[in-house]
Amino acid sequence: MNASWRMIFGRRWLLVILALLFAWTVGRLGTQIVNLSETADPWAASARFFGAAFSPSFSDQNPSLPATATPFLERLGTDLLRTLRYAVIAISIAIPLGLILGLFASEQWLPTNKSRPVLNSLRWILRMGLSLIRAIHELIWALLFLAAVGDSPLTACLALAIPSSAILGKVFSELIDEQIRSARNVITASGGSGAQGFIGGILPAALPDMISYALYRFECALRSSAVLGFIGIETIGLGIRRSFNNIYYGEVWTQLYVLIALVIIVESIGNLIRRRLRNGVPRRKEAPSDSETALRKTAPKDHFVRSLGMAAIIGILAAWNLGDILLKPGIEGQRIERLSRFLAQLTPDPVAPERPVPTWEERKKAWNTGSDQVIPWLTNLWKSPGQEALTNTVAMSVAAIILAGATALLLVPWGARTLASAKPLGLEMMGGKIRGLIGAFVRGIFILTRAVPEYLYAFLLVGILGPSAWPLVFALALHNLGILGRLWSEVVENRNTSEPREILRLGGSRLQAFLAALLPLSLNRFILFFFYRWESCVREATVLGMLGISSLGYYISIRESFLQYDQILFFALLGAAAVIAGDILSDVLRKKLRS
Repeated sequence: MNASWRMIFGRRWLLVILALLFAWTVGRLGTQIVNLSETADPWAASARFFGAAFSPSFSDQNPSLPATATPFLERLGTDLLRTLRYAVIAISIAIPLGLILGLFASEQWLPTNKSRPVLNSLRWILRMGLSLIRAIHELIWALLFLAAVGDSPLTACLALAIPSSAILGKVFSELIDEQIRSARNVITASGGSGAQGFIGGILPAALPDMISYALYRFECALRSSAVLGFIGIETIGLGIRRSFNNIYYGEVWTQLYVLIALVIIVESIGNLIRRRLRNGVPRRKEAPSDSETALRKTAPKDHFVRSLGMAAIIGILAAWNLGDILLKPGIEGQRIERLSRFLAQLTPDPVAPERPVPTWEERKKAWNTGSDQVIPWLTNLWKSPGQEALTNTVAMSVAAIILAGATALLLVPWGARTLASAKPLGLEMMGGKIRGLIGAFVRGIFILTRAVPEYLYAFLLVGILGPSAWPLVFALALHNLGILGRLWSEVVENRNTSEPREILRLGGSRLQAFLAALLPLSLNRFILFFFYRWESCVREATVLGMLGISSLGYYISIRESFLQYDQILFFALLGAAAVIAGDILSDVLRKKLRS
């Protein structure tokens, strides 16, 4: 017990730093939560909006629509299917790319000969490239592809697939590197090649975890697909934006409920598959003999997972075969010209050629005459407004993750199944049924808060409270509360229960068992997930400024309206640098805490 308490007090410096950082964010972002100049009566607006949650609309609220207009529920179904379709196509692109990138970003494939140092250097270059790609948000990728290829399904699919491929590549490489190499060594020592050793000894061991994470990325792609609607791509997010702007709150809640239900269904199926992959299926009957044929016939088969796998293949084929994803015949020339014009706009202004679609000679001449002006141009962008926008972005992410972490820490003892059950840790205690109901309610809060994307939360809160930084902070905090609550609860549920059980047997409360035993045992893992989610908060805060708040996203949206894609790229890379810096910082802190 004393050692456990020393572990907590040994990390009080971290609590002090977090408190000081939150005080800094308050000073930076101000204390204005409601912008009265933009919202005359925010409480009345809040009452109207949340009151509509109890009376969702199943028909159009717009009385001026013609009789021939498509009914609301039919539009909702079309938007929902389109949202799901974009996510399916994107993840079908991302998984193969992520597998290839993950293989070459891992060290398992590196040979042991003289070429290893060179190939290892290339591997690290690839890993840094993956970090850069995944650090740029899907909305920014979508803005760039809207300019490059136009408003088409291809834009949505590429915007979702590219960062997902980089994220999957990074995670797949780490999962491959974590596998024990003894099986591969046996294969290679028996005369097998390095490729045979990898395919037979490494990949099968890593495959269940890789499938599990790919399912999680599909959930993320589904939420991101919905968010693309807020920049004009036809998904369910576009319908929510239109209904909210027209104050049709009943329609908003109907679409929100449908989106939340879809996310929860996909998440539940993914969790079920992950559990079955992790636990396996027992052999139903003994083999009549030890022959290979008999063992094959009686081998355990998970028909449920196999059926879902076939359904996924059929769904992917159906999503691709609707026919409007790839470029249509007759417009390739227009796309190429548009792409060339976009590349010219993406070139830094001092070295940009004069014509919208320049020749190679014109590009070369423009670069030779203006290359000495690139550094001053970048310096001016950094001084105004880059430095201020980056600072505000980091401040929002810090405030959000601290709020989310503090709230999750308060709720985890009430939501973790280890404590929030009729028989905590298998022991009879008074009030067990009530605590079980409270635990189910808290876990429901975790599910609902993480089912809604941050951008959607931010859009709704800014509309109700007016434009200021804190609605964006609360949006980030709400979504991350659900994720941290789930991750931290699972950590608590997986801890050794001997010490907390002894506390309960001696008459201690559930909260005392959590504070004195479960929390110290789980603290390092809590901190790991805390910093992991902070990296995501930096990435999301970069784009939330597109709702009108002075952050990187705000200046990206302004430059997009003037087609200044060179400056958009600068601000996007600035946000990516912040994400990568956060990644490095969190890695250093985790190693420090482990030691």
